[in-house]
Amino acid sequence: MSRIFCSMLCSDPKLDSHRFKDILDEAISAGEVKRTKAYQKWAKRISETKPPTNPLKRRGKSKKEPEADLFAIISERQSKRKNQVTSFLSSLESKYGGSNASSEPTEEEFEAIQKKLESRRRASKKSNQK
Repeated sequence: MSRIFCSMLCSDPKLDSHRFKDILDEAISAGEVKRTKAYQKWAKRISETKPPTNPLKRRGKSKKEPEADLFAIISERQSKRKNQVTSFLSSLESKYGGSNASSEPTEEEFEAIQKKLESRRRASKKSNQK
């Protein structure tokens, strides 16, 4: 019977034994399954125990507590991830100099770069014309 409980998903011997015994007894009386000595021994032991009054009771702590706990866990993980992302981005910024590269050039620097590009364009046009 322990093999049956291992193969039956989400079954618990303490909660489901009486239910399984009833199902197997019906199958035995219908002639679908043979009664074995191991089953008789197990059935006798189960008959001596008191059946659970409410099999779903083991899950029922309080619905408000798990929600509050879940909310606390989610918010904690969000804050951890936020801190990890910020530290990762700051390390990348310090490594590759992200804050200096994103700053705009002044007007004088912009004009100097523009003149330099125009002079290169003129030089390339002259060399292409020759």
